[in-house]
Amino acid sequence: MSYSLNHPSAEEPLIVGRNLTKHYRRGSETVRALDGVDLSVATGEMIAIVGPSGSGKTTLVNTVACLDAPTEGSLIINGIDTRGLSEDALVAIRRGFFGFVFQKFYLLPTLSVAENVELPLLFLRRNPSRRTTLALLETLEIASRADHLPRELSGGQMQRVAIARALIVKPKVLIADEPTGNLDSATSDSIFDLFEDLSHQGLSIMVTTHNLPLAYRASRVVTLQDGKIVKEESRKG
Repeated sequence: MSYSLNHPSAEEPLIVGRNLTKHYRRGSETVRALDGVDLSVATGEMIAIVGPSGSGKTTLVNTVACLDAPTEGSLIINGIDTRGLSEDALVAIRRGFFGFVFQKFYLLPTLSVAENVELPLLFLRRNPSRRTTLALLETLEIASRADHLPRELSGGQMQRVAIARALIVKPKVLIADEPTGNLDSATSDSIFDLFEDLSHQGLSIMVTTHNLPLAYRASRVVTLQDGKIVKEESRKG
């Protein structure tokens, strides 16, 4: 591949969550979105989070990525205990460590593909390199669309742009929340091909999905129900 993430191997998990709990009130009801979840994420591991709607999949990845604070429990990110940290400190942890991909592509319609990809670098006050951007787009097989606007792309191409935007900062962990929910089966397969390639390069990936055949391509499948992990399966070999 022409664009390499160059992640070193590591023995210690990048993320360690213990007794992660997220409860909130909805009227007179207490919603247990997460209910005592233990989860660790190792370097180069691809974890699929599955379960019915409302099982806590999005809440789990949002909590692990410091987008939402747990009600109880501990979360250690890259050796840093996040308990009690300010929002500014959490933002500092997120930036450059996590990359995010969602079911909706969230591309800015007036920016070209290359400009959309480079946008996170501006927030990090890093100077974009168009050569690096084009190398990444080449890896994702959309370099020919670098100067196109999002409206000129297919759904699969837009999702690849969104993935490139997440990867441009060279994160250690990619969070992908239902990334194939709006895509056809062939395009979904190609996105998971890409995720497997990235995990083999050392990128850790957490992906939520309702598509079980795709989920079982991950190195570990975690099944949630009512905010609890009810099953964990590792793929051998």
